[in-house]
Amino acid sequence: MEEIQIQLLQNIHQEMTNGSFSDIQVICNDGTTTGCRLVLAALSPYFRAMFASGMTESRTGVLKLPSVSLSEYQDILKMYFFKINLINEENCMHIFDAAEMMQLDPIKNLCIIYLNQSLDLTPENCFNWWRNLKLYNFLDLSKQALSCLTDNLAHFVKTEHVIHLSKGELFEIISEDNLTCKEDDILKVAMKWIEHNNTEQEDVQSIFENVQLDIVDRQFLVNEVAFSKIVLENSAVREMMQHVLCSALPQLTYTTRFLANQPDVFVLNHTDKLLLSCFTSEEKWEDVPPAPVDPGQYYSAASLDDKIHITGGGKQGKCTLVYDTIKKLWNIGPNLNHAHFCHCTATASSKVYVISGWDTSTIEEKSGSEAQWQVVGDLGLNKVLAFPVTVGENILVMGGQVNYKPSIQVHVHPSDPIQCFNTSTRSVTKLDTKLPCTSYSLRGSVHLPDVYLLDSNGKVMHIHVTDRNGEIHVQNKPVANWKVSKNKFGIVHRHGNLLCFTKDKIRKFNLTEGKEEDNSFPKPPRSGYVYNVLTL
Repeated sequence: MEEIQIQLLQNIHQEMTNGSFSDIQVICNDGTTTGCRLVLAALSPYFRAMFASGMTESRTGVLKLPSVSLSEYQDILKMYFFKINLINEENCMHIFDAAEMMQLDPIKNLCIIYLNQSLDLTPENCFNWWRNLKLYNFLDLSKQALSCLTDNLAHFVKTEHVIHLSKGELFEIISEDNLTCKEDDILKVAMKWIEHNNTEQEDVQSIFENVQLDIVDRQFLVNEVAFSKIVLENSAVREMMQHVLCSALPQLTYTTRFLANQPDVFVLNHTDKLLLSCFTSEEKWEDVPPAPVDPGQYYSAASLDDKIHITGGGKQGKCTLVYDTIKKLWNIGPNLNHAHFCHCTATASSKVYVISGWDTSTIEEKSGSEAQWQVVGDLGLNKVLAFPVTVGENILVMGGQVNYKPSIQVHVHPSDPIQCFNTSTRSVTKLDTKLPCTSYSLRGSVHLPDVYLLDSNGKVMHIHVTDRNGEIHVQNKPVANWKVSKNKFGIVHRHGNLLCFTKDKIRKFNLTEGKEEDNSFPKPPRSGYVYNVLTL
């Protein structure tokens, strides 16, 4: 039966192409053809309403489509009658426009599928796609096009597109925080735009304020920038240049914002008294001095200001250690009231919180200046290897194992509820939304509203967390799979990827592609177990 239907549609298309049984003339912006009112009315409510009313087209037998080319009109008919997909880079947005006007949702959907699944962004086409995608409000895709553009800024500065940027577009490019291109190229784009546009002095100053001059090559600044007309005619910019060039400080070794703005990652890498390793934004390993004591396995940590607070552990469950990342010195802090092991530590409202663990469900609190820990709450159950997410004055405790001890035997169960501890009211509640997967051991990376989670069973979860007038809302995103080391790992989100730190290596997971990628990261300096990672 389906073959008969396909043959019927193909016959109808052939008759329309031959001009048989035509009762309407179709005038496109670059050519003319004939059509059949009955067929067009069956295709679209747009045409149906047109021919069934007293509109000009129904009286004159002439259908004008001034915004549609003849080839686009014919391609749309072919896609309907032959069930083929003719969408490509050249015609996608034109056909999308035509389909939207004609109310042809199936054709619009084909265009959207092409954009999401088949669009190939290149240095040559990313600028035009960035503009088009923003115009059509495809915001996620426009971000991808902008990322491609900024990644290839050295190519872009050589094109004439630079001088045709609007002021808003220029500022959108140069104000991005995590650009991977050299800062020299950002400055070249800015100067080329200023030279070819009638730029107000206030705008010139604002443009230079958006360039990180301290990571631009000094020789380039001296040879190409400092004595240029742009700088010499603007006193505020001259002062900026003098400040950088006359500074007694050595030039930063970073050449890109992505590296300059990435925080160092402190890895809870445990070998006796060696509790931390530092993976710098330059992708190098730095040693951290040994701590005064070894707290044992599964200690936890959180950062407050420039200090890392390490709490609990398998040997010293009440232990508190504080590492000053500026002075690179350790101090022993006050003992916890209860022994915590396989617990989680978080900071909120300028205080450190130690939450639950293997042998206790208590929650303890201490500010940086207080001399003692105070028990301020109870989670209601022993939560092991969970992950905390701070949202304002709330700490969300996600995943991990629930540790039941009904008799002598210990039973652990994976969990998916999200518990919320309010640091102001000190109450514990359970959110209505659960995690998309149960987990035994959960680690994560927080960039609110985005939270990226990885379970020891290899489930990559992306959740969206917002605080609306004190009410926490959690939205689950699609889940991916990525096999990791059981229990002992930590992750951090960097530029669209998850980096997973284990005792042997750093692995890289591309969130957009949903798969692991090869990388050239150096191996950790030692092979101690990893219990988590954190950034300041």
